[in-house]
Amino acid sequence: MNSAATAMIEKIEPWYEDRRSKKGSIDSNVMCAGLYITEFLVSAFPLTHADYKADSQVKGASGAKAKTLLADHGETRQFTSEGGRTSRLTIKHAETLAEIVNGVGEEVGVEGYTPLERKVLAHLLQAWFVARIQDDYFGKQKVSAEIDPSFSVRTTVANLLEAGRERGGNTAGAIAQHLVGAKLQIRFPDVDINVESYTTADVQTGRAGDYEVGDTAIHVTMSPGEKVFKERCANNIKNGFRPRVLVPEGSVLAASQLAFVAGLHKQVAVQSIEDFVGTNIEEVAGFAQTEIKAQLRKLLEVYNERIDVAEADKSLKIEIPTNL
Repeated sequence: MNSAATAMIEKIEPWYEDRRSKKGSIDSNVMCAGLYITEFLVSAFPLTHADYKADSQVKGASGAKAKTLLADHGETRQFTSEGGRTSRLTIKHAETLAEIVNGVGEEVGVEGYTPLERKVLAHLLQAWFVARIQDDYFGKQKVSAEIDPSFSVRTTVANLLEAGRERGGNTAGAIAQHLVGAKLQIRFPDVDINVESYTTADVQTGRAGDYEVGDTAIHVTMSPGEKVFKERCANNIKNGFRPRVLVPEGSVLAASQLAFVAGLHKQVAVQSIEDFVGTNIEEVAGFAQTEIKAQLRKLLEVYNERIDVAEADKSLKIEIPTNL
């Protein structure tokens, strides 16, 4: 099975690369064609127009279908909403790709495969396309939100968190953690602020929280639960740390109630991520408009540097507007 997949990919890869623009980008229609044709291979070989074509489109093409196929490979980020359905280029790409699959498939004897063997082959080919999507689509995307220097910095932080929520997955959590880290780097330039992947657990690093500054353990969470207070914050207090829990503005009340239930409301500081980052950046800027603009840009630049160091997913970088 692996040899058949390798043989097909050797032909598919130049087909894919030939569709790269002069600037090096690949249209998402090419990626969608790859997802769909490899999926049709599960149920048919050789592939005929009747198997994958409906009028002038690829049969069943949609944003929902593309999302489902990506999720089958563990990729849950927001892909193109149309899934190549509205472009006639998708079916053209699908036709030429089907020719390659049929040609190589005939050479390696795919026609004699059992349904299960063909399903495994299709999964391997589709996984190759998913990897290309992760590199050429998600890897090139950046987080985009309304960033206006005339707004309060907390508003910009709120907009970025919302953009993360819209993208889905762990994006908002990663944005929150690295914005807090970037803010701490700016506020405490002489302190070694740790840089780890969002998915790195505190216990793996021996840290008291996501960040340690002085005697304070800082926990950043988009969804505060009892464990943060009853376990992490309680342990912080036992070990001489002052715990501070940062949550989105809309979760401050719930987090405060959890701290109260845990009996730690007098010892644990609960604050919104928006205020913790936004207000401090404006303080560093001396509350002067021109300097706030400069510090906001610095915040985003330091954030992007942290993503480069800590995260494999470079699409977590923030698109810095030209008005900064």
